[in-house]
Amino acid sequence: MGRVIVAASPLAGHTLPMIQIAGYLVRAGHDVTFVGGERFTAAAEAVGATMRPLAGAAAFDDRRLAEVFPERATVPPGPAMIAWDVAHLFGDAIPDQHATLQELLAESPDAVVLTDVLFLGPLPSVHGVGVRPRRWIGVGITPVFYPSDDATPFGPAPAPEGTDPVEATRAMNAGLAAALADASRHVVDLVEGLGGTGFTITNWWESMYTMPDTFVQLTVPEFEFDRSDLPDGLITFTGPLPAVPVPDWTPPSWWSELDGDRPVVVVTQGTVANGDLSELIAPTLEALADQDVLVVAALGRPVAELPGEIPANARVERYVPFDALLPRADVFVTNGGYGATQAALAAGVPIVVAGQTEDKPAVAARVGLLGVGVDLRTQTPKPDHIADAVRTVLDDPGYRDRVQRVRQGYLAVDGPRIITDLVTAAAGGTVSR
Repeated sequence: MGRVIVAASPLAGHTLPMIQIAGYLVRAGHDVTFVGGERFTAAAEAVGATMRPLAGAAAFDDRRLAEVFPERATVPPGPAMIAWDVAHLFGDAIPDQHATLQELLAESPDAVVLTDVLFLGPLPSVHGVGVRPRRWIGVGITPVFYPSDDATPFGPAPAPEGTDPVEATRAMNAGLAAALADASRHVVDLVEGLGGTGFTITNWWESMYTMPDTFVQLTVPEFEFDRSDLPDGLITFTGPLPAVPVPDWTPPSWWSELDGDRPVVVVTQGTVANGDLSELIAPTLEALADQDVLVVAALGRPVAELPGEIPANARVERYVPFDALLPRADVFVTNGGYGATQAALAAGVPIVVAGQTEDKPAVAARVGLLGVGVDLRTQTPKPDHIADAVRTVLDDPGYRDRVQRVRQGYLAVDGPRIITDLVTAAAGGTVSR
């Protein structure tokens, strides 16, 4: 087997999947170094990887983004926020990421490098600066944003009656590309400033997938928009990574209630956008307090931080493993975290989604347009809207039928094996059979 460098931007949502992948590669016999935020050292070492912390501008703490990047709070959600993040959260980290990678590649010039989709540190070496890795593999930990005549990152563009839907979608994609033109130029300038040559970005949304030598996506085609013009072989779909077992978790005393007659509604704001539990969890508890359902709220924070009273039909925990909980659920209410939403679909559970930050609008658009749930199209839904959406999903069997069709895609893939075989082949080894 070979030397593999796995690298992630120091955001929990980017880092944890990459650490999980590092663990699979270690178990396959690879010598793995993990490059990421220092606070993730214990997690990386627990899977058998050697930790190399990031430094300088690349080493921010995702728990203190508002403090480290105060100007970010002034940027509105949507394309403007994405552009700011590309330029400053991810782009400005390139020089320090590149320096760390070069130290490692000087030791092992034949190493394969895996990065999350927005860890851009290999770019300078791909364009002539220092040692180029044997192969750079990008990993899609967000929905696919590749532009298409069939869809924008958020689905087909609205086309008024009498207009060409392809032209409408092309126009929307062109607008999104223009919104990121300055950020793209900033990334190019950073690479050129390090001595890189021959690097251009015509369309950021396309370049995300063409900059690495190989790109793998942590989803299945069934949870993507149709793209008839997606280049053959550009993206390898692996399905999401399986849940990581939690060996010391024991079910709470109320666990047997999940097997009762009441429908089970699970609500979460994930592990990142859960700073204000009044956005989704609190209004969901209020919305369903008088309904004949059992509500399970997974906070990701101490229970004491939940505002308001806990209704009699609600069970609230800081943490419940979704691989144990979701197979018992009837509806999943979420702010649109990519991993959690796919975990619900893989378990056969319809979705109610309300999210407008990070990549969540793109996740929500897939839920609504693919018919596997209801997209509330807001970050802060009102209780009556949540109640109506939950009742709609429970009463209409079409949602569950469509989820079951999508679920078949998840059941048909073995992501860890696909990724491990791809890396092993890139490193010059023999893949599994």
